Amino acid sequence: MSGDDAGGGVMGIVRTVVPNFIRKRFALKFLIVLLVMGLAIGAVGYVGTQQFSDHTREQTESEYSSLAVQESNLVGQWIESNKLSTRLASEAPAYAGKSQSRMTSKLQHHKDTVMPSSVSAMHIVQRVGGDYKIVASTGSMTGNFIKDTERSWFIGKDFSATSDVAMSNVYRPSSGGSSVVGLASPVNGTSNRYLIAELGTTNIASELQGADRADGGFTMIVNNRTGTIQIDEKAFSNGFDQSDDETLDQYGDRKTLRAGASLTNNVSGVVSSRTNGAVMDEEYAVGYSQILVPGNEDTWVALVHAPTDVLFGDVQQVTRFGMIATGGGVLLMLLIGAVLGYNTSSSIDRLKGKAQEMEEGNLDVDIHSGRIDSIGQLYDGFAEMRDALREQIDEAERARKEAEVSRAEAMEMSNYLQEKAEEYSAIMQAGARGDLTQRMEPEGENEAMDQIARDFNEMITELEMTTGQLKTFAVEVEESGRSVQQSAETVRDASEQVADSIQRISDDAYDQKERLQRISEEMDGVAGQLDDFADDNPGVDFGDSLDSIREVAGMIDEAADLAEDTMSESENVAGAAEEQAAELNEVSSRAEELVRYAQYLGDGLNNFETEEEHEFVFQTGAGGTGPGVDDADEPADQQ
Repeated sequence: MSGDDAGGGVMGIVRTVVPNFIRKRFALKFLIVLLVMGLAIGAVGYVGTQQFSDHTREQTESEYSSLAVQESNLVGQWIESNKLSTRLASEAPAYAGKSQSRMTSKLQHHKDTVMPSSVSAMHIVQRVGGDYKIVASTGSMTGNFIKDTERSWFIGKDFSATSDVAMSNVYRPSSGGSSVVGLASPVNGTSNRYLIAELGTTNIASELQGADRADGGFTMIVNNRTGTIQIDEKAFSNGFDQSDDETLDQYGDRKTLRAGASLTNNVSGVVSSRTNGAVMDEEYAVGYSQILVPGNEDTWVALVHAPTDVLFGDVQQVTRFGMIATGGGVLLMLLIGAVLGYNTSSSIDRLKGKAQEMEEGNLDVDIHSGRIDSIGQLYDGFAEMRDALREQIDEAERARKEAEVSRAEAMEMSNYLQEKAEEYSAIMQAGARGDLTQRMEPEGENEAMDQIARDFNEMITELEMTTGQLKTFAVEVEESGRSVQQSAETVRDASEQVADSIQRISDDAYDQKERLQRISEEMDGVAGQLDDFADDNPGVDFGDSLDSIREVAGMIDEAADLAEDTMSESENVAGAAEEQAAELNEVSSRAEELVRYAQYLGDGLNNFETEEEHEFVFQTGAGGTGPGVDDADEPADQQ
């Protein structure tokens, strides 16, 4: 369902419920709407004021809860800082020695210059049997056993780790002075000697901020388990007053203490309203946060007190002023709304009459208002609409006449475009059939059609030139292929003739070699016979003749060998000639195939009609002018 449908459905229900006499009167409807809005704004103001008050109250409680966390952190940091100082002091070598005077001197030096100013006394205790004896002290406690003093808290403390520092709850020394907290650390290098430092709580009590947060407020640090007040700020809020110091007294509000006992470290809470005369004579609020005390089996809790009327006084004032402002705003809105509604209703009624006159056809009605608000702008809008209607009627008449002229021009242009399209179509079809001499003639009547003609002419010219070049190329390829084929066949025939001649030379050389070998053998036989004859007839000496015969026989042998070499070379040359003839056969076959392909290409290109043949730009072969002609003119031995 759309937004309009949804709105229509709601408004339909409203129209059904609201009587017609109300629906017909804008002023009455406006008044009813004002009353509803007044009630709604009053309700919203009331709820908003309560929410703001609750938010302010929660904020105040959160701030007070945060203050409790700050107080607990302050005390926790104070404890940790003093524990560290005690741990470092216990590492002094003098405390592990046997000289009491050196230990006492070192204790006094540490108390005066190294330890925090809150340290009121320092002692070295040593385990003796089941008790601990003070073997050195900054006071007058040397030689006493701690079980007889307020320091008996030390007995039974566990120092399983050498870095452990034990801590006591607050106590008051019998020697007098303010309340203290005891810290104990094992002396480095010993197994039964310990350093005890007693910290006065006066300094940390004066640093608490409960009194600064609210008039009549104060902070207390209370032991959760025993309910004993460990540190009380009240005695130090306006200078130290012993009568206001409740340290080591029992804290009176056990319910608040139980709320603090349920928390973990640094988690806080607020009790916003409590009444307990043991704590404060008036209603008060308490912010609380736990303090874990390492080295002590008990936990402490920081309790920050403040009177409720001081702490939440701003919240009550905000609530009061919020209700007054809401009531005043509703009354002012009703008054202003009534005035505006009456003026608006009157102006709308006048405008309604003007609109009815325009509806009846009177476009010369005077529509004017001195108002500059939305109603005045509405009057101006109606006046502009009246003027716009008059102008639109005039423009419609002019547009009708212009449309008739434009229609005639459009028809003329349409006829022209149709004729040119048919003409261009015929030219394109002729080009598609192979007539590349056709051209389109731009006439300057229509730029788009002229551009088509120019583009087509440029394209067909390029196609005609390319086709002519391809024709020339096909003819030249065919002629070159035939020339190559004829040359290859001529060279092949010559190679075959050379091979036959060389074969006959080889055969003749073979016959000659055999004859020479037979003559050489016969001459060797004659020489042998002459030698035998000379041996049988000692008076006969063939001498030089016999040597000449043998020399001739040697020359004949050499001639036979030369004939054999000639025969071998002839066979090699004949083989090479046969191989060349085979290769020339392959060349001739390829040339014949190239001629056949060139004929196919030429036959296809002859289907296209061109005005002239165009010289191919990359001619090759005999008579060519393209690349390769210069190389062809060079002598064969230089290529």
